[in-house]
Amino acid sequence: MAESNATQVILTDDGIKIIKAQNTADNAASQAENADSTALIAQSTANAAKSAADSNYDYANSEMAVQSTATAKAQSTADNAFSQAQAVGSQASAEISSNSTATTKAQSTADNAFGQATTAIDNGKVTSQAVTDLKDGSKLTIADLENGLATKVANSDYASYKVQTASQIAQKVDNGTFSAYQTTTADLIAQKVATKDFSAYQATTAKSIDSKVSSNDFNTYKTQIADLIDDKVSSSEYASDKTQTASEIADRVSNSAFSTYKTQTASQIAQKVDNGTFSAYQTTTADLIAQKVATKDFSAYQATTAKEISSKVESSDFQTYQTQTANMIASKVSTVNFNNLTISNRNLALGTATAFTMTGSGSTNNAKHMYSTSSTIAKGTTITVTFDIASTNSTGTYVIQFSNGTWQSAIGANNLPLVSGTQHHSYTFTTTDDFSTGLQLRLDNATGTVTVSNFIISESSKEVNWTPAPEDQATQSQFTQLSGDMNFRVTKGDLIDEINIQAGNTLISSSGQLTLTADTVFFDTKKPVIIPNANIADTLNGKTFHGGDIISNANNTAKYYPMTITPDGAYKSTYFDSAVGLQSSVESGAISYKYRSMIGSGQYLAYDSVINGQGFESQSGYTSAKDTTFSNPETITGYVNVTPASGIYLYGPTQKINFAGNADNIGSNGITMDAYGNIYAQANSSYWRIRDINSNDIADFGIDTAGANNIFLHRELDIGNFQINTGHTFTSADNQAIHFAMGKGGAADIYAGAVHYTSLIKSSLLSVKKDVKKADTAYWAQLVNSIDLATYQYKTDDNTSHLRLSSIVDDVNVTKQWQLPDVFISRDEKGKLNGVDDSVLLNATLATVQEQQKEIDQLNGHNMELEARLNKLEAKLNG
Repeated sequence: MAESNATQVILTDDGIKIIKAQNTADNAASQAENADSTALIAQSTANAAKSAADSNYDYANSEMAVQSTATAKAQSTADNAFSQAQAVGSQASAEISSNSTATTKAQSTADNAFGQATTAIDNGKVTSQAVTDLKDGSKLTIADLENGLATKVANSDYASYKVQTASQIAQKVDNGTFSAYQTTTADLIAQKVATKDFSAYQATTAKSIDSKVSSNDFNTYKTQIADLIDDKVSSSEYASDKTQTASEIADRVSNSAFSTYKTQTASQIAQKVDNGTFSAYQTTTADLIAQKVATKDFSAYQATTAKEISSKVESSDFQTYQTQTANMIASKVSTVNFNNLTISNRNLALGTATAFTMTGSGSTNNAKHMYSTSSTIAKGTTITVTFDIASTNSTGTYVIQFSNGTWQSAIGANNLPLVSGTQHHSYTFTTTDDFSTGLQLRLDNATGTVTVSNFIISESSKEVNWTPAPEDQATQSQFTQLSGDMNFRVTKGDLIDEINIQAGNTLISSSGQLTLTADTVFFDTKKPVIIPNANIADTLNGKTFHGGDIISNANNTAKYYPMTITPDGAYKSTYFDSAVGLQSSVESGAISYKYRSMIGSGQYLAYDSVINGQGFESQSGYTSAKDTTFSNPETITGYVNVTPASGIYLYGPTQKINFAGNADNIGSNGITMDAYGNIYAQANSSYWRIRDINSNDIADFGIDTAGANNIFLHRELDIGNFQINTGHTFTSADNQAIHFAMGKGGAADIYAGAVHYTSLIKSSLLSVKKDVKKADTAYWAQLVNSIDLATYQYKTDDNTSHLRLSSIVDDVNVTKQWQLPDVFISRDEKGKLNGVDDSVLLNATLATVQEQQKEIDQLNGHNMELEARLNKLEAKLNG
């Protein structure tokens, strides 16, 4: 529903002079009723226009020297006509004075009176600044008006001033001089305006006025005016106002201040009206009258005036004026001008004549709209909320709060307990926000029926009695058209529907359904159209849509709204606080998310993610300056892409895949893969396992930091041609030899227990050897023969083990107990004893065998020699 504003009336200049000045300010001006019209200009800010007009009108008549009986009678009749015309609208008086130059001068002086008063005000001739405010159309309170009047003229001071002024005038324009001027003027008028001519005009004018403004109509109008004023400004209030005004006038104008004013006035009179100047003025005036006011001119004026009165002040016009005046009084005496008093019973809530009823649902935050407000209640306004509340039981709590904005409570607390029966409450407070959408009742955990009645919001500092809002008081269907306002209103029971058009505001208010139907409904506005709640059945075409208010945060330098839909179809959601700025958007077929850190020193974290038809992309980096617009250049430190085309793609030192484990040990018992594909154990991980679909073990990789868990392979391991099965076999897949080599070259040492082999081949190729020399077999035989042999068993042997025989490497005793030449001992790279180098020992044994063979050959030679000698001896003996 559109915002509802209180009905206001923008008055024309005539309306200001007649209504605002006459009806508002004359209440206070009555305290100075003994002052003449010139003093009233200084005394009464609101009566400035009328008093100035009367004063100048009389002054013009005095210049014409209306002294003869006929002229005085005609002037009296004209004055009566002018007064009556002024009561029904100053427009008539302007028409009366349109043709006769002499009368035009008087009327022109009256018409220009308000302008002269305005000029006097602007030039500082009137001391009250309150008059200047009134001239400019400012809105004054009654209290302001009283203070303005009270600062001006006390009766006693003014009486003294009158005497002094009269004396000074008598000194400057003596009776003799003025009498001569009086006689001359009277003669001139008598020559030009015959008594019979003016009498005819007098009768015609009176008849015309009498025919148009009947006593019945005018009496009805007087009664309506009186009733309306009586409704708005009670006798008790006005009596108090009179007393206060009289007291303040007496307090405000001290004798010293007024004496200064008297002196200034006397000085100005002395400067302005000397005899010479006035004599010149006498001659000029007489000549002008003689030239301008001829009988034929005045006769023409008679006819024209009668016709103008007949055409302008007819009964229908007067009825319209009655309605206008009545409505203007009704409007003005209840709007902000009157309500700015400390105590105002103007109800700012609409529809309060009907009690509001709501039944609790037993839940929390059960809220429902109560009443709308007639206009926006501005932030910082002091208001009093008064109401009666009744509940069928005492279960739950309630709060009455303004809708939207800061949701300010209107009951002095966030909630109050419900009480069975009826209670009366009143709360005075200052608003913390602008409120225009009314109030709601919120029930929490309530189950009974709650009724709020006699509800009133008044712009006052204490409780006032309930009254309906002026907008709620129409009882009939009516159409009112004023100079600055047009109002059409229809009521039925407590329902009010109206269309109110005035300068600057238009109100369309419906108590039920409001329908706008057309091929096109166009809102032409520079400011946003406010629609608190709307259901749009079909298509909504627009430019830019904002959700909520501009985000209130210092980092929101771009003035983002929480939600925005732009004409190109992009949707953006934005968030700011002191630490981060977040923005998500749906545009161009993609969903994007942006994270910007608001805290940093030279580098501000920046993360971006996009989901589109190709997959998901997320990147990390930083900006060199705080990025409050989500558009600063970024330095990318890493990204993750997940697309059907490339799969999972990681880049950057911080990009990883974490397998976090289950809920019991999340984030500590899995593995992590970095951008290179490396696998890292997490803090409490034990194994990285590979299993088949049936959970059968394939491989277990121990990955604990202590190294207590091994690597288990539960299937044959094939490494090229080298195979290791799950039994005890190392296999050469291509039937070739298996080599154990050292990385630096050469064969590696092999440590083993019993070795079973079919052939033992030692590599002894000359091509791989250097410094080759023939061995001294006797030397090596000597070394072999020096070895101490021993029989033994290993400490790990049991009683079933065979007796062992070999040399002994004594690694226990400092003084060796077992002889073994060092050349037969094997040491590791660090020089530690390993055991017997059987390769050297075997070849040393071979050298020993060769040496023994030599000795055998020698012995065989000796043997054969001895046998030969023996054979010779036997032959001799036998022979």
